[in-house]
Amino acid sequence: MRTSLLLLACVAATLAQDAPPVKIHLYYESLCPYSIDFVISQLYPTWTILKEIMEVEMFPFGNASYQPDGDGWSFTCQHGAGECKGNMIHACAKSHFNDINLEMEFVNCLLSATYPPNAGATCAAQVSADWAPLEHCINSVEGENLLHEVALQQEKLDPSLYFVPWIIVNDVFSEDLVGECQTNLKKVVCEKYTGTKPAECDAVLAAGRPAAKAVTFA
Repeated sequence: MRTSLLLLACVAATLAQDAPPVKIHLYYESLCPYSIDFVISQLYPTWTILKEIMEVEMFPFGNASYQPDGDGWSFTCQHGAGECKGNMIHACAKSHFNDINLEMEFVNCLLSATYPPNAGATCAAQVSADWAPLEHCINSVEGENLLHEVALQQEKLDPSLYFVPWIIVNDVFSEDLVGECQTNLKKVVCEKYTGTKPAECDAVLAAGRPAAKAVTFA
C-alpha cells in the first residue's frame, strides 16, 4: 500500500513535466514603465501558478550601452544612472542566487518598489537573502562584469533588440507575440505547453483570449 502511495505521489509530481517547459526570455530595463508593468502584472503572477511548466530567464540591460573603464566597464542607460544601478542589482542577484525562484521573488519586489534602484536591501530582507554580498557586487568590478555579460548575451539576439520589454517565447520573437504576452501571459503559456495541461490552465483557457493590446514599449 505504501509503495502504491509513493508511486502515485511521484506520478502527480511529474505530471506537469511530461513535455518541455515553455521558455520565456525577458530582456528589460529596471526603470522602464512597460518592463515593470509586464513583470509585476504578467510574468510574476503567471510564474506563481504555472512555474512547473515554465523556464524563465531575465536579462536586465535593454537600450543601454557600455564602454571599457579601467579594469571594468561603465554604462549609460535609457532612464539614467539609477537604471544602470537597478540593472546591476538584478545582474548581481541573478549570479549570487543562482535560483530562479528566489530571483523571481526578489525582482518582483524590486520592480514593485517606488524606486527600484533603492530597494535592494529591503527586497533582499523580504526574500531572506543576505544583502551584504550583493551590495559589494554592485559597488565593484564584479557587478560591472556581470552586467557586461548580460549585454553580451543581449547582443546575440536575432533580430536585434529595438524596444523593451523584449519577450521571446520558445526561442521565437514577434511583435504580435509580445503583445499577446503583455495582454495574457498565462494563456500564452498554457497554449504553448504541449504536455498535459495543469489544472491551473483550465480556467485560463476556458476564459478565451481577450483582444491583444498594442505592444507597449520604450
